Amino acid sequence: MAQPRYLAHAPIAEAVIDFRTRTPTELKVQTLAELSGAVGANYGPPKDITLFEFGWTQAPGSKPTSQQLDHGVIGFRYEAGDGKHIVQFRKDGFTFSRLAPYSGWDATFAEASRLYQVYVKAAQPEEVTRIAVRYINRLLLPEAHVRDFSPFLTAPPPIPKGVSSLLTGFLMRVQVQDPATGVAGTITQTIQQGGVEPGKVPVILDLDFYEAGSRSPAPEAVVPRFATLREVKNRYFFASITEATADLYA
Repeated sequence: MAQPRYLAHAPIAEAVIDFRTRTPTELKVQTLAELSGAVGANYGPPKDITLFEFGWTQAPGSKPTSQQLDHGVIGFRYEAGDGKHIVQFRKDGFTFSRLAPYSGWDATFAEASRLYQVYVKAAQPEEVTRIAVRYINRLLLPEAHVRDFSPFLTAPPPIPKGVSSLLTGFLMRVQVQDPATGVAGTITQTIQQGGVEPGKVPVILDLDFYEAGSRSPAPEAVVPRFATLREVKNRYFFASITEATADLYA
């Protein structure tokens, strides 16, 4: 594993701060489209968020039939003019995303916290049911040095012994629970398909850490819990990469 430290060129493609909530049944979704003034002049007009559900059912002795359920508009998203900040206000929660280049935790979380307070005031959620931080890292590894991934990842994909092969794709996903904090998480590693840069192998390291359970939606009650989520996410990030990988982004 790599020694935890500040990385001046952190490979973060997207940082996500997420709150899942239960809102009053009488909440009108259009209320979430009337927040431009509170969101700020740096953000554009609201855009619809719609939800469709698709599924299949099959009774014994009959052919499968498809089903779809249109929930319609469930919220609205606002995008900053430079496209780097995206905020979603939904009937089931609030999500803030910072796209690359990453501006650091302090700036990112300050803006997420500000906009969460806008959401709480407008939606009046009755409880928060899940909080999460998700960091999607794009590691550009030197192709000339990637015979296998063990020099760069501490849990690399296995290659069958006794054969000479070039690994062109993989998908690994594990679910963990941090014993020190009780925080749960999903760690996904895969090769990004498409958009390959010459001489580089793009590996996605996706870390999603969360706490589930009912808690007060009041900002002062829930926002401080993100410090723990961030600490766990950072610990597992550096545990997932080697010093050689960390040095690429120092």
